[in-house]
Amino acid sequence: MASSPAARPAATSVEGFKSAKPGAGSVGAAAQLPPEASLLRIVAQGLVPATAGADPVEAVAKLLAVQGQQASAIPHALLARTQGTSRAEVEGAFGPTGLVRSWPMRGTVHVTTAADHHWLRETLRHRDTYVRNHLKNLGLPPRFMERAADVALAVIANGAARREDLNAAWLEAGLLPQSGGQEADDAQVLRRVVFIALHLEGVLVQAQRSSGEHLVIDARGLPGAHTGVGGSGGVAAGQAGHAQALAEVARRYAAGHGPVTAVDLARWSALPLRQCAQALDDAFAAASQGDLPLARVRVENGKLVEFTPRSAAELNQAHYLRADLPDLLAQHREEANRTLFLGAFDELHVGYKDRTCLTDEAGERLICPAKNGVFAPLVVDRGRVVAVRPSAGLKWAGGAAASARVEKDADRAIKQMLARLG
Repeated sequence: MASSPAARPAATSVEGFKSAKPGAGSVGAAAQLPPEASLLRIVAQGLVPATAGADPVEAVAKLLAVQGQQASAIPHALLARTQGTSRAEVEGAFGPTGLVRSWPMRGTVHVTTAADHHWLRETLRHRDTYVRNHLKNLGLPPRFMERAADVALAVIANGAARREDLNAAWLEAGLLPQSGGQEADDAQVLRRVVFIALHLEGVLVQAQRSSGEHLVIDARGLPGAHTGVGGSGGVAAGQAGHAQALAEVARRYAAGHGPVTAVDLARWSALPLRQCAQALDDAFAAASQGDLPLARVRVENGKLVEFTPRSAAELNQAHYLRADLPDLLAQHREEANRTLFLGAFDELHVGYKDRTCLTDEAGERLICPAKNGVFAPLVVDRGRVVAVRPSAGLKWAGGAAASARVEKDADRAIKQMLARLG
């Protein structure tokens, strides 16, 4: 584990940032993120050509994990982060050597690379209580989950299968109730819990799509958790490599999403805030020796300035990002400012707790009017949400387009993306 922040030497100034004087200015969560932070995040996320992924697998690897709750929105997210890639190439990237879909963290579906799947799942699985609590409350008989796994593996032994194929096999094996009424409701809960649990246990994972559904394959052939940064010491909570794995989660998150705070990482990973602050501090120290150093900054007078935390409170509120990001933004500001059409549940929005640099409270209501966790596709211009597109047609922030230029650019961005989506 890393030493306390006060014990560390002050970091040298990173090009693109000025160094803050000790005790000067407002800190982190106490100050609203400036608009510049949104442009930095756009560059970090691969939404400009200079940082885009060479292919869908690289695009996902840069972010570590991409929100995948709405299967139809996944191609949109990956096309936005690659240049010249077709939808067919995105679909073809899913498989045991490419991309997979599962529940690696916080009980929410995400897309990861096959290489990252098991070590990330093992590192964060202890934080998902949904399945664990349901399995306990359902009072399942001994070896129930082993039998469910055996049945599922038998179904997919000859190739990828649909979720309904697994449900039918579990029903035939007597693992699900067959009668109606309350037992049918219980069966619906049981089907969902068993399905997710087998993903969390590393037995199943989802890969290629067919008719809009990601098919289920055997996850046991993917690179094991020992191939991650924690190595053979094990990356699960309580194992020797856990702290190192947490630092790698923090490093990859900060590099692909920054600027971010421990609060953002806690929202993204479901890890406790204190653990996130420590993981980011460890990542900052480790990255200084690597090929992609991180910078640590705070908000001062509406700008991001480099600083060294001198207390646990300041450590919690520090923002982390790749150190070359300001230079990349300076070189590619025009591309970062351009109008983007992004899909529902896009990481630029849902990947953070603090997204005040992207939109305000009115914008949040526009994105999710029912407050039910269902988000609309976004139109972003100069780093800010200017409209949403829940189906056909636009709903503008403020009721109307800010200018004829914004309206024209939004129309062009939407048409271009829809053409790529086919």
